[in-house]
Amino acid sequence: MKWTEEKLAQYNEQGYLFMPGLLSADEVDALNSDVPLLLNGENDGLHRERERGGAVRQVYLAHRSVDAFQELISHPKILHPVRQVLKDDVYIWHSKLNVKDAFEGTVWLWHQDYGYWMWDGVGPRLVSAMVFLDRATLNNGCLMVVSGSHKWGRQEHYADTVTTSYKQWCIDTDTLKEKICEEDIEHITGKPGDVLFFDCNIVHGSGHNMSPLPRKTFIIAYNAISNKPRVVDNPRPDWVVARTFDIV
Repeated sequence: MKWTEEKLAQYNEQGYLFMPGLLSADEVDALNSDVPLLLNGENDGLHRERERGGAVRQVYLAHRSVDAFQELISHPKILHPVRQVLKDDVYIWHSKLNVKDAFEGTVWLWHQDYGYWMWDGVGPRLVSAMVFLDRATLNNGCLMVVSGSHKWGRQEHYADTVTTSYKQWCIDTDTLKEKICEEDIEHITGKPGDVLFFDCNIVHGSGHNMSPLPRKTFIIAYNAISNKPRVVDNPRPDWVVARTFDIV
C-alpha cells in the first residue's frame, strides 16, 4: 500500500498529494451512514464547534468511539503512506469532521496547521489525510492549497476572532501578498472517496459554501511517535491535542 518513489517525490515537492478514488463506494457509504451520529449526538464524548447560525462546523474525536471512523484510521491505503512519509510509527494527533453546510459553511482563512500546533510542543513531523465524504466543488468551498509552501517553513500566525464563530490562527495579509502567487493556488475539487494527504506546513484555506451542496470531509492528523508533545504552559484540551499515544 506504499506510494511509488514518484508519488513520494511529488508529495515532498508539492507538500501534498491528491489520491482520487482511494476509498471504495462501500467504504464511503459506511462512513456517511455514521455521520448523523457525529452531527446530532449529545453527551457522547465528542467535541463540536458550530457556525453562528447553529450548524455544526466541526466534530472532533470520532475515531475514538464511532466504528467506521475507528477502522478508517488504520486503513492501509492511508496509514502506510503516512508512515512512509514520516519514517516512523504514528499515533492520532486528532481527528475531525469538517462540515460546510449548504449556503452556511464559512471560510477557513489562509493558514498552516503547524502555525499553531508549534505551540503544543511538537516539531513539524505531522501529516494529515483528508477523506472526501461529499463532492468538493469550486462553489461549495473546496480546499485551496499553495503548492510548495511547506518549504517556506512556519510563518507567523495571528488569532482572528472576528471572521467566523471559531477563533482561527491565520497568516497576515502582508505576508500572503509577499509569498503567494496566483498560479500557485490549487483548488482541490473531488468526489467521495478521494483522499488528500498534506504536510503540516502547507498553506491552505477555503471559501464560503455558496452552493446547495454540503461539503463534508474527515481529517485524520497523524503525528510521529518520536514527536510526542513536550510539556507546555496552558496545554490545549485532549480533543485537539491527544494525550494518549497508542500506535496505529
